[in-house]
Order: sequence, then C-alpha cells, then structure tokens
Amino acid sequence: MIHQKPEISIILPVYNVEKQLEKCLNSISRQVFSGTFEIIACEAFSTDNSLAILKSFQIKEPRLRIIEHGFREELSTSRMTGFNASTGDYIMHLDSDDWLLPGALEKLYQTCRETDADVVVFDYVTEDINGKRSSSKHIKEKIITTDKFIVQNHFYGACWNKIVRRVLNENMVYSEIGVTNTEDLPYSLEVLLKAEKICLLPEPFYVYFVNTESSSYTTNWEQYLNNQIFILNQIQKIVTKYNVELRFTENVLDYFEKWVYLQLARIHFWQREKLTNCSKMVRELFLYQIMSKDRIARLEFSIESKYTCLFELIDRLGLKIGAGIIFRSIVKK
Repeated sequence: MIHQKPEISIILPVYNVEKQLEKCLNSISRQVFSGTFEIIACEAFSTDNSLAILKSFQIKEPRLRIIEHGFREELSTSRMTGFNASTGDYIMHLDSDDWLLPGALEKLYQTCRETDADVVVFDYVTEDINGKRSSSKHIKEKIITTDKFIVQNHFYGACWNKIVRRVLNENMVYSEIGVTNTEDLPYSLEVLLKAEKICLLPEPFYVYFVNTESSSYTTNWEQYLNNQIFILNQIQKIVTKYNVELRFTENVLDYFEKWVYLQLARIHFWQREKLTNCSKMVRELFLYQIMSKDRIARLEFSIESKYTCLFELIDRLGLKIGAGIIFRSIVKK
C-alpha cells in the first residue's frame, strides 16, 4: 500500500494529559481539510491513562502515529523526535491539552500556498477550566513581509501559534538541549531567522487551555531559573550562528529577561528563603557574552533589592502584574 505524503504534520507531545487529550485529538481528526495530514504523538512515559487513550484513538484514526518513550522526555526533545518522524511539507506543533478550532488546517494551508510564506503566525483564544473563553487579539491586521524585525514581537510566545515550512525545522540549534519550560523562545527565534517570508494572520485557529496542572504552572522556581541558563545558552548559539544584528538580539533579550524578573520578584515577595539559591542561578546568566554590562547591573540590583526588582518587573510587564505580586505577599502573611 502506497501512502500519500501529507501536506501537514502535526507534532503532539503527550505527558499526563488524560483529561484533555481526547478533546485535542478530536479537534484534529474532525478537521475538514482538502489535503492530507498526519498526527505524530510523542508519548513521554505518562503515569496516567494518556497512552491508553492514544492507542484507543488510533484504532479509529489511521493518521495518528504514536512514538513511545520509555522515560520522561523533555518537551523540546519530544517536539524534535516528532519532527524527525514526520514527512509533511509543513509542520505544526500542538500542545496536547489544547485544541484546534474548526477549519484551521484548511485556512492555514491555503494561506501558506497563496502567500508562499515560510511561516504563518495566527491568533488564538484562551479557555479556562470553567469554559470561559477570551480572545487574545495579539495580531491586529494581516501582514505579509520579509522584514523580520517588524514581526519579531509576534513570534516568541509559543511554538503552537505557527505553521512552518518543513525545511525551517531542519538542523536546528533548538534540538541540541532538552528543556520543558520556555523552550518556545529558542524555537521561535530560530524559525524566524531562517524564514524568508512571514505572514501574520489576525484570525484565531487555536484554543489555549489555561491548565494549572501543566508543567508551565507546576515547575518550581529553582527549576525554572535553572532552565533559563540553558535557554540563554541556546539564544547565544543561535544569534552567533545566524549573525544576528544587535537591535534584533536586544529585543530577544528583552523578552527573555522579563520572565526572569517575574520569577525573581515572586521569590523576593513570596519565598524569600529561596533567594540565595535562586540568585546564584540568575548570576550564571551574567557569564554569557550577549548579556551587556547594563543588563547585568540591572539584574544585580534586582537581586539585592526586592523593590528594585518590582520596579523592573512593572516596567516590563505592567502595573497589574506588580500589584498582583504585592497583593499575594500580603495575603500570604
């Protein structure tokens, strides 16, 4: 039997998502698509019924392929394992506790073909555990461009809000180190740098489920900050490999740093006893050449003073986030 090469490969890392997995799979399987697609599920040694759900679903969905890991695989490694097993012309990364909106594949693939874009970045909606949904509206208008700088800020939040030409996923620095938290940043950065034409699409095609049980919410702060050392290492390798201009690199570091300040502020105000250990991790970031003296000085001052850290956080993420940090510190007392 000869299998048709798919237009789209959907990479689906799976780990302990039994509550949302079937909804995710159904959202893909029920897509009305004039082309063909495959689903590559990388099962990372779940301790719940995720693997059983995958195998049951596979009986009725022949486009689903399952790769079983015999150990807990980091998210970035699972994504690359899925990519290496895929054959599609375009790649989509989907988190297994999220789902696609109807018509997503057809419209996104048509946009790729019509614009000849290497990457199409699309909008999304969020939904909480109570079913309350809100629109992100991050992308205001459709843009087709070869100017990477003007679309840079739309790239860094996620792997899953993009459909990417296959060749851009090959030979990536991103594949060298396995991490689970904020691994989206080096992936998205490298995809942007390799792309020639980018399309921003203001329509939502994806539902991001606010899952408080996911690794994004359950990772402890020490582990998170330790991950940032590896992330910055990847960023430095990427900007060196692609000879990235300074203003572009500075924007990447601005995005990277604001989440470091967020974690550092939480430690200052919520768990002061962890400050010494976490401060050592933050100072390891100072060793990288792309970190300027000014950046290092601001971080050092923020380690020494929780109010300086709060000021820097508000400057980057806004007063609402800063007020939330203070309010919770008061409630906890």
